[in-house]
Amino acid sequence: MSEYYLDIEIGYTDPEIVEKLRRKERVPFDPEKSKIITIQYQEIGKYGGPVGDLKILKEWESSEKEIIEKFSKILCPENKWKFIPVGFNVCFDLGIFKHRAEIYGINYNNWFIYHNLPVIDLKPICLAMNGFNFKGCSLDKFTGKEHSGAIIPAWYKDREYKKILDYIKKETQEFLFFYRKLKFNISKFKDKFLK
Repeated sequence: MSEYYLDIEIGYTDPEIVEKLRRKERVPFDPEKSKIITIQYQEIGKYGGPVGDLKILKEWESSEKEIIEKFSKILCPENKWKFIPVGFNVCFDLGIFKHRAEIYGINYNNWFIYHNLPVIDLKPICLAMNGFNFKGCSLDKFTGKEHSGAIIPAWYKDREYKKILDYIKKETQEFLFFYRKLKFNISKFKDKFLK
């Protein structure tokens, strides 16, 4: 069994959406007007710490098709235990990956993506920690992450790739620190709650 931190960043093909994001307006997600610009993953050790280097597949160095093809060799239905995605709202990442992969002829079964693939998603835990309120339930509220990634499509449009990479590295570091704390402390809650 191998756990891997997984996150995907997206860009938008519609410049109006990018400008709205730049003005910090909320924009409903539209998979038809988006594309994957990065896929990042890092192996996680038994105690929640990083193993090896963070891998960042970058669309601007090749193409969306190429990074999807490369990652599809890792996310393998034949060996679902080889890569267990761990993330925050990881079903979104898997869903957008499945959708965009289909465009390039790489098809994943819905059952595999949403039911058969073992995943660890911290969003429900954060939702509980937030009093079961969705408002204010984002990773930046529970970690040292400075902000959400909503501005990334604007950075992408402006070709500010270094900002994107710095954001990804910081987010990964904060996520893994938070995950490690949860691994060590969540069982204490269970013991206390069940007494």
